[in-house]
Amino acid sequence: MSTYYSFKTDGVVTIRVRIGKRVNGVVTELVGLKKIITNLFVSQKDWDDYHKLQSVNARDKFLQRNPKFGASIGQLQEIRKRIDSCGTDMNPQKMDDIINAVVNAQQIEREKKRLKEEEEDKQAKEAADMLRNRMTLSKFIDRYIKEIKEEKRTTLQYGRTYARGSKFNTANALGHFKEFMKDTGITYDFKDVDLECYNKYRNWLMARDISKIKFKDTERNYKKAHPVPKGEVRHYSDNTIARFIKQLKAVLRAAESRGYPVNPAYKSAEFKGKVEDIDSIYLTRAELEKMENVDLAKTEDKKNYELARDLFMIGVWTAQRVSDYNNLKPENIKVEDDNGTEMTYISIHQQKTGRLVEIPCNAKVCAILQKYPKGLPHLSEQKINLYIKDIGKMAKINDKVEVKESRGGKVVKTYFKKYELIGTHTARRTGATLMYLAGIPIYDIMRVTGHKSINTLEKYIRADKLEVAQKLRNSYAYFK
Repeated sequence: MSTYYSFKTDGVVTIRVRIGKRVNGVVTELVGLKKIITNLFVSQKDWDDYHKLQSVNARDKFLQRNPKFGASIGQLQEIRKRIDSCGTDMNPQKMDDIINAVVNAQQIEREKKRLKEEEEDKQAKEAADMLRNRMTLSKFIDRYIKEIKEEKRTTLQYGRTYARGSKFNTANALGHFKEFMKDTGITYDFKDVDLECYNKYRNWLMARDISKIKFKDTERNYKKAHPVPKGEVRHYSDNTIARFIKQLKAVLRAAESRGYPVNPAYKSAEFKGKVEDIDSIYLTRAELEKMENVDLAKTEDKKNYELARDLFMIGVWTAQRVSDYNNLKPENIKVEDDNGTEMTYISIHQQKTGRLVEIPCNAKVCAILQKYPKGLPHLSEQKINLYIKDIGKMAKINDKVEVKESRGGKVVKTYFKKYELIGTHTARRTGATLMYLAGIPIYDIMRVTGHKSINTLEKYIRADKLEVAQKLRNSYAYFK
């Protein structure tokens, strides 16, 4: 193989390549190629002066004095080197590729660098977009709350949409976790909520001074209806903290079911709040009679006071939740013939669980229902609570009740007049307790209340020890 260069004009050189094969002492040309190489820093004078020099040393010094020309000569030498390395495996396209790669190496390198930078910028932008659009725990919490409010998410236990109070309580509970992240300056993602996070969150909740928080009327807890004395510090109860943690676990469970990388620590037995059994009140038959006998004629809002009392009493004798006894329609009231005796009963699908329960109506319930032939009018839970407390006060249900609960790591005792603690849920608790004291079997009570678990029902039965003893004595000859 032979490679020759010849000067053509300023900046242009001709390259000739001949590839031959010697057979019997005679060289036969196999390939003869000729190409024009442009964009070189070559002048006639430099070309001639360079090629007149005989020694290698002299040529090197000449190239050092003429760096641009030296660069062009270097390119020509590199082209020759690459062509020679190909041997007989040479063709016009390959020759063009070699010349272009050497002569335009800088431009090619700049283009590669530009393309690389563009690709890196593109990847960085995509990564930033992914990070911005990536689902985080905070975003999931916001979406979770939004879906609950818009009734696009149902409860895990019953598959029902959330009641109004539950919507508020869920948003409130999860709002505390977001406030915890903001207050501590730590943004927890799905994989970060471990036992260490749980301990920090629980300690943060325990240490919170809630005395300055203005609670909304929609919260049913009686303590929140009573202002904290000035200068007194009040902390969340252990039960409230347990409810907040339970809501956080529900969010993590929902996120995990959708494939997000949730830390499994939330399933640990340690990852839960401390729940204590606080003595919730119920009303005795004597106290109920006192409330029934209160004269409401002199009250400013007689109609609503009377409706609140009627609704509450329906709740007592049916042992239902306020969402059920405050929503009765004429179609819920059934009348059947029972061996010649007319029997009135209430048939409802409980709003929370969806379970069908059917409750026989006693004389008191029937009397109330007859007052409202078009169905029981609706009264907000807030107003029922307000009016029923006033009625309890007018009925002089003033027994002092001690409420013990853990707050901020300490057991706190608070004393209330009993009427201050009466609320819509007191009706359900009272109904379950009175049925128990009347000797109705637990499983029959469960059919009325809709409870599936005896353990859960037991929390509703609030009879004191003396009443239980009286029940046993009156029910069994063994104690007589």
